[in-house]
Amino acid sequence: MKNERGTTLVELIIYIGIVGMILTTISMFLINLLTTRVKTSAMSEVLTNSRLVQDRLHDAVRHAEGINLGASVFGSDPGTLSINMVDVLDDPIIFSLTADNGQFQINKAGAGNAILTSDHVEVTNLVFTNLTSVDDVGIIRVDMTLRAVNPSDDNLYNYEESFQTTLRIPLDQ
Repeated sequence: MKNERGTTLVELIIYIGIVGMILTTISMFLINLLTTRVKTSAMSEVLTNSRLVQDRLHDAVRHAEGINLGASVFGSDPGTLSINMVDVLDDPIIFSLTADNGQFQINKAGAGNAILTSDHVEVTNLVFTNLTSVDDVGIIRVDMTLRAVNPSDDNLYNYEESFQTTLRIPLDQ
């Protein structure tokens, strides 16, 4: 008499349970990984755009000779900053938004607006504050809030951050 050994129903149920637990664990890990990737992508987009805007503002101010007070809007949202440039071919440079809760744009010497932020980000707050004293050429504080655009209203894409920087026109111009 041969001793034939096969898989019993209990063993089969145990194997299916173990495989199910492993697949569930892997699925949860992948879902968590995707969620983190989406959130990180929204954060990265906001931070990259904010850095680009701040760099552009600082670069313009380094080559400026003063603030065009008459064309600038201080203390309200959305604000506008008009800078008188040393180079007349660039004069003036105007920073503003395309619309309230829009994109950040620059207009160099009336040559038309160039948008600095991507379509994936909107500027929800832009306030320029004139901090210039009588001894200075120009000091401007910039407060802005950038938010990741979320057309699907999915909570994963919600990310918003506020930034503040100070611009100072050099005295040696």
